[in-house]
This record gives sequence, C-alpha cells and structure tokens, in this order.
Amino acid sequence: KQWYQRRVAITAGGLPGSHLPPQANNNETRPGSGQGDMPHGGGKLPQMVDPVTQRMRQMSLSEMSYINLMEHRSIFPTTERLTCLPPLPPDLITKNKYPEHFCSTLNVVPATSGLLGKLKVPFGLIIQPFKDLEGEVPVVHPPIPRCKVCRTYVNPYVQLNDGARRWKCNICARLNDMPADYFYGEDGKRIPFDIAARPELNSALVEYVAPSEYTTRPPQAATYLYLIDVSTGAVQSGMVKMACKVLEEEIDNIPGDSRKSIGIICFDSKLHYFNLHKNSGQPQMLVVADLDEPFIPTIDELMVNIKEHRDKIKDLLAMIPSIFAESKNADCSVGPALRAAKELIFRTGGRITLLMSRSPSLGVGTIKKRSDASKLEGLTLSPVDDFYKSLALECTQKQVTVDLFLFPNDSIDVPTISAVSQYSSGSVYYYPQYHYDKNPVMAEKFVAEFRHYITRPVAFEAVLRIRCTSGINIHSFFGNCFVRAHDLIALANVSPDVSFGVQTNIDDTLHENKLAIFQSALLYTSHKGDRRIRVHTLALPISSDPQTIYNNLNIDASVALLAKLAVVKSNSASLGDAREAMQYAVIDPLIRYQTDYCPSAKGNGQLVVPKTQRLLPLYISSLLKSKAFRLQNVSVDERFMTMLQFKTLPVDDIMLMMYPRLFSLHNLAETWTDKNSVPPRLALTAEKLTRQGAFILQTHEHFIIWVGRHVSEIFVNSVYNVQAYSDLPDIAVGLQHHDNAISDIIHDLISLLSKVRDVPTTVVSVREDSRNGFMFLEHLVEDRSDGQISYFEFLQKIQQQIG
Repeated sequence: KQWYQRRVAITAGGLPGSHLPPQANNNETRPGSGQGDMPHGGGKLPQMVDPVTQRMRQMSLSEMSYINLMEHRSIFPTTERLTCLPPLPPDLITKNKYPEHFCSTLNVVPATSGLLGKLKVPFGLIIQPFKDLEGEVPVVHPPIPRCKVCRTYVNPYVQLNDGARRWKCNICARLNDMPADYFYGEDGKRIPFDIAARPELNSALVEYVAPSEYTTRPPQAATYLYLIDVSTGAVQSGMVKMACKVLEEEIDNIPGDSRKSIGIICFDSKLHYFNLHKNSGQPQMLVVADLDEPFIPTIDELMVNIKEHRDKIKDLLAMIPSIFAESKNADCSVGPALRAAKELIFRTGGRITLLMSRSPSLGVGTIKKRSDASKLEGLTLSPVDDFYKSLALECTQKQVTVDLFLFPNDSIDVPTISAVSQYSSGSVYYYPQYHYDKNPVMAEKFVAEFRHYITRPVAFEAVLRIRCTSGINIHSFFGNCFVRAHDLIALANVSPDVSFGVQTNIDDTLHENKLAIFQSALLYTSHKGDRRIRVHTLALPISSDPQTIYNNLNIDASVALLAKLAVVKSNSASLGDAREAMQYAVIDPLIRYQTDYCPSAKGNGQLVVPKTQRLLPLYISSLLKSKAFRLQNVSVDERFMTMLQFKTLPVDDIMLMMYPRLFSLHNLAETWTDKNSVPPRLALTAEKLTRQGAFILQTHEHFIIWVGRHVSEIFVNSVYNVQAYSDLPDIAVGLQHHDNAISDIIHDLISLLSKVRDVPTTVVSVREDSRNGFMFLEHLVEDRSDGQISYFEFLQKIQQQIG
C-alpha cells in the first residue's frame, strides 16, 4: 500500500490528556529510559553508525532546493512515489514491517529540544494498533523476552552480546539474559542459536501468545448486545428492516469461538426484551414501560450462545420488522435502554451496538434540542448532559464498549450522545437523512459499513502502552480512549479501523550515533478467547542537522496529528483558536525557513518553502475548509461528527477526508501505464474538469464519478450500458461491470484505490447537470466556495503575514 503518496509536515501545539478510571492490573509496568544502541544483523554485531550517518549525509543542501509558491502552481506530485521510510540501512528497513501503521511525523529525530523548537515542526506518533493484517503478523509463543527494568520487549533493533546469550535493551540500556529455550530443545539438548528462526528478532511487528500471568480473569467470551430503535421514524426509514436483514445474513460470520453470545433489545417509549433461551419455544417479547427503574431479566434469558440458538436468533431478526411495522410510537428512550444493556453485559464485558434515529426523548439521558449555532465558533460543541459520559466511564471499568449508528432526519445532538462512545473506546457512524428508498446513497453506505462492522475482528479488554527511548517523553494521547497513565491507555474494545495520536516531547539531548526507539504493546483478548500481546517497534535515526530533518518530514502523519490536535483545541478552547493554530502551523515553519536559508525572499512578494514542504499550505487550506473547521453552513452535528472522524481515523482515511484523490476516466487507457501504481492525480479544482470527460473522486466515504454532458457515447455505453448521456439517471449507486476494455480498466482502478481502506466504499455516479452534483463539487477545495477563499488567496494571505 505504499503507492499512496507521502507528503510534508506541519506544526501543532500541545494539549493535555484526559483523565481515566482507576488502573486495572494489566501486568505492564512503567517504562524506564535509555537510548537504543545500534542493533544486531543476522546474528553479527556490526557497527551501524556509519551506514546510518552516511545515508543521512547523502541529503545535501542541493537536495533541499526551494520553490516560490507564488509562481509555481503545478506543485502537486502526479506520478512520483514519495516514501515515508526513515533513512536507515536496507537490512533495518526490511525489518520495519508495516510502517504506515506505526509512524512518526519525523523520520529523523532532532537531537535536542532546542532544535525541535527552532524547526517549528510537530513531533508525534500515529498508531493503528489492531490493524487487520489477515494472519500476516508473526505469532510467537512463550517465553517472552522482556527487559527486567523497563519491561521493553526484545526487538530487531536490540544489541546481542555474548553469542546472543544476552541482549542490551534499546530503551534503558539494561543487559538482559536470553531465555534458555533459545538454546535448548524440548529434550534438553543444546541446539545452535538460529536468529532467522526468531520472528521477534527479525520483524518489528510480532504478536505474542500471552501466558496466564498476563490475565486477571479467564479471557472473556465474545459478547455482543444490539440495541435497536423501533420508533416510528426508525421503522419508516427502513433502518430497522435493513439492520435486522444484514445481522441475520451475517450471523454465522460474527467473530468469536464456540462461546460467543448475542442479545437484542428494542426500544421506543418502552423497552422490549426478547427471551431467546432454548427452553422458551418461540422468541418471547417482554415489554417494560417503567423507564425510571425498569425490570431487567437475567442475562441467561437475554444473552444466548449464537451457535446453540442460531435458528431462533434468525427467526427473531426476521420477526422484528413486522412486529413494529405499524408502530405509531415516536418516542425514543435511549438512556434507559443503555442503562439496562449495561446491567446485562457487565458480568462478562463485551460490545453494545446502539442504532438510533432521533434524539433521546424519554427517561434518563433525555436531550433538549439546542439552538442551531452553526455559525458560532464551537461554543455549542460541549455536551448538554453528562449522563452519557458517566455511563461510558462505568462501561470502561467493566470492559464494555458502546458503538453508535446514528440515522437522524433532524438534530440528534452528536456532541452529547457520542460521549458514550468517546469515553468507552467506541466508534460513531453517521447516516443523515437516511431512507432505504429515497436516499440510496446512504442506504448502500450503511449496508456496506454495517456488514463490515459485524464481521471484522474485535480485540476485547485491552490496554495499550507506548515506550520511548531515554530523552523522549509522551505528552498526550488523542483518540477515543481513557488515559490511565502518561504512557498507557485503556481500551475496552479495539477496532481494526481506528488510530490514536501520540504527542511526544524531547527533554534531554539524544546521541546521534544511536537510534531513537518507540515501542507499542497492545495487550488484549482476541475474539477467539486467547490473550495476545501485539508489539510494534519503530526505530528512527537521530540528527542535529536541520536540513536532514527537513528532508525527512512525514506529511501524512503530520497532517493527521495536526487534525487530531485541532479537534481537541476546538473543544477545549474555541473553533477560532483551532483555526488560528492551523494557520500558524504554516506561518511559523516558513518564517523560520526563510530567515535561516532564504533571507532575500522576505519582503519581495515571494512565498519560499522547502521543496519537501511545498504541499503544506495546500493541505492546511483544505483542512480549514472541512466541515470540522469551516465557519459557515455547517450544523453542530455535522461539525462534531467530522471532528470525531479526524480524531479516530487512520492516516490514509484522514488524507482522503481532507484532500480526496481525483483522476480522469475518459483517457485512462492512455494515462495509466503502470497498473501497479495509481495514474496521474489531478488537482482539486474545476479547472481540471472538462465537459467532454468523466472523472472519479475517491473520498473517505464514496467513489464519486462525475460525467460531463458532452462525454462520448462510447464511454457511457461501455460503462453504464446506455446509449447516450441523456439516458443516464440523475444519480446512480453502484457500478456494474460490463464485458469491455473501458469497463475493465475503470474497475481495475477502483479495485486498486480500494486497497487503501479496509472499509467497503460505495460507487456513486452523478451527471454534470445533476441536482446531486454538489456531492462531487464540494470536494474541489482549491476553488473559492461558500464564502471561503481559494487556495491561491490563502497563499496570498500567508505571504502577507510572513512579510
């Protein structure tokens, strides 16, 4: 997936972390300190300083050429492949598997805090700790070699001593003994030490099978509880029917071992429990009208083993839409339903999935409609009720996560209701104006995402710890989690689709002849019921040369971290403060660069930037225009939902949200010559469109195909199987594959682009004159729109402020 282009870095300020419930015993200890010595290589102990230093010194000042953005408009890379790998020797690069899932904003670490402050660039990590790699992670069985002082796991970058009998920790520099199992077979006879047979010494990403001392109770079974809104709006929109249909179809694909269990509760103005026990005959419904102190049946009646009760579960899911088909009950008792679900699942822990279509209107957690303050600077982004946050805190203590699926036709108060997911390490999905027939785009999106959600792997009762080399400290975490310590976060559940940001500081001088080491360790229970530890180690060179650091900025990670920081800033201060901070993320590093390297450019109407940072203003301009941070024409729910996505999504998804990919389709056979990489990308401006053509836009949520009104009949016939442009529908969802070369190459491109995301993406086609054309045009972020300045006007503004 490295074909996805890598770009340049930006600046952001620090923000404090959040407070969490009491720490549980997770057998992890607070890390020590120390800097990483250069590692082993194939069992030998070569001096690695020279290759690393030589690799960095190859980046001379001539390679740090600069450009004037006021004169150069074609700055966007089209076909070149910019890597995000640190400048390490090849043998170390090969050990660093999946760098896109654990990466730093700087691929070369500044040697001092003073140098980092001078450069005005952000320093932090982005980690996707439970990325679904489909069995590609090496599995290691005990014993587990760990440092006796700081508890760092052995990794490919440690130094081996005494014929590999001892290893030197690259976090705290402690010498540790290798386990005897490395040198003796099961029969007690001595065997040669084979470093190639040890994944933990060859791969930066490994997964250990945890022994019993890593558990405080027997590993929990995979437990799933679904809460379904059956109020009038939810039923009439088709949400209830589609949710039950997808769940019924995927009941056999729900992750878990033979112990996995499921329960279903429906709610409107009452709570509707369903007894699925095998001795109860047909599923029995128990209706509870008392919302203040509702009766809660026993867990054995409502939570049943999926394998043993499969047919009865499927029967119930088929019955629910018809049971409530004629309902005229418009109320929604979300709070009481969540409180009942919490009591049911607390004994085991697990996952609560809440599907709701309107704002809570009855019982505890009722939310009064707030005034529409879409033009205010974030003052209405705070929750209006603490019930959902308090409930989330209780859930986290009992290893329960709450995920939300929202289907509002009106305001649903996302800032308030989403707190139950934010503080329980859950996720939020948003489908405004959902209707199975009238809004096919949202209907198709929900089906694809819900199906993926039901069947994807889940990590239960987890904790994530980050260890850093001596002289580097963790400042704060960003994401849906609880921070239990400065280096530890609690995660009741972990989704493969979420990431976390980590802001780091340098508080001591780092040695340039050593490596900076970062190690994440995710201790969790798999859906199969075994305890695992996924360990990912990142090694980066250290330098005191500003030019080397400028040459090794990771733009994707930097922008992702900035977006997460800006979300926190918007909620803790104001939207205006967040926007100002993002603008200074452009201004400050450019002022420093011009002062140090191009003083003649100041005052001459130029905007001189290092070549590696040429995309920095473009991306900040795009981020300011997103629904999260623009000032006008955004509802509170839309704004906060977009902020939640910036806060939790992985790097590649954030880049698609901020600056989607645009490609031409009408001439794809001529422009796409290398099928292993993407074709030339187009800048997001209407200047690149033509009425004689067709274009595809890859956003975070959809593939959108825009068809010009004068496109050739051959194209529309080959792609859509119609005779002319006039025969195309106003909007079409899905793209059928036809037996011709044009259809083949377009589907090949969609397949290649889809690899950047694990979540299925819907294909939507719109005509140039479609009333739904805004779905495409709103992503042309380089143009002026909605009272927002264009990219070139943004450059002029930055240039004036820099002087």
